[in-house]
Amino acid sequence: MTYTTPLALAFSILLLAPGFATGQAFWPRDTPKLPMAKTWVAEKAKLPPYTAPRTRDGVPDLQGVWNGAGGDNNSYLEDHEYVDGTTPSQESFVSDPTDGKVPYQPWALAKRNEILRGLARGWPGETGEHLHVSPGAFCLNYMPVFSFDAQEIVQKPGSVIMLSDDTYRVIPTDGRPAVSQSAKFWLGVSRGRWDGDTLVVEVTGLNGRGWFDSTGQFYSENTRMIERWRLVDANTIDYQVTIEDPTIYTRPRTMTFPKRRPGTGPRGPRGTSIASSLPPVENNPYDKELWERACYEGNDRTVIGVHSLGFKWFSGVTPPK
Repeated sequence: MTYTTPLALAFSILLLAPGFATGQAFWPRDTPKLPMAKTWVAEKAKLPPYTAPRTRDGVPDLQGVWNGAGGDNNSYLEDHEYVDGTTPSQESFVSDPTDGKVPYQPWALAKRNEILRGLARGWPGETGEHLHVSPGAFCLNYMPVFSFDAQEIVQKPGSVIMLSDDTYRVIPTDGRPAVSQSAKFWLGVSRGRWDGDTLVVEVTGLNGRGWFDSTGQFYSENTRMIERWRLVDANTIDYQVTIEDPTIYTRPRTMTFPKRRPGTGPRGPRGTSIASSLPPVENNPYDKELWERACYEGNDRTVIGVHSLGFKWFSGVTPPK
């Protein structure tokens, strides 16, 4: 006979809930409203000018590991009060329009509200009449450029490589054109260029099957995104993304938040995760490395386990001369 501990049982139940993701934090109801775009826009307006260091090939050096958006991550993009344990009160990610709302066309807003009502998460206003399940419940991506998550940036001449814990993308910066727009992908096609100290990335070729968050902020095959990555100090990237799609929105919108190096920046309120209830790993030599955590149960400590089996970083292949 197999016995299940209360923690394991709770974890299993949470994994069955639509939209649950590994590392999801849980917040008490009295958590103060978490800052996002509005607070960050005001903060960065007061920052002194900063010139980014350069790589050997003369472009801004953005390399390193960077934290995600923080807060409830991309549970609910617009300004909201406390919803449930995974979605505390938080400011909107949207900085433009200044009201923090996604500027939907009427039909698109109706569709988004239908999805929200049918999520079956127990939120006020849900009817369950049209059941909708978050793509995240199937380990599929939310925000197609995944910049809400922590990631490691590696730069090579002519390209920028971005690694997250469940996917990656290689962004050419050598001027090559995008592939045919008839080809559609979950993460789309990214093409980058340098504009002074800013990495500008255009994302097209999306398949339109995902959401921006876990509550039905959707996009289409016609959606185009322009990302801007700029160091505003040695430990902070100002991340902005402008989303354009005249088939869904009445105007473009911009979202923004800071991405900070681990261990830097202000320390606000933090939620409690399943991982934090596990015994701590002492003297973890891999804390500064970003390792893949595949979307399955109980994988919060895989970095230590994988290393114990003898696996090491793949250092690449030296091509024959």
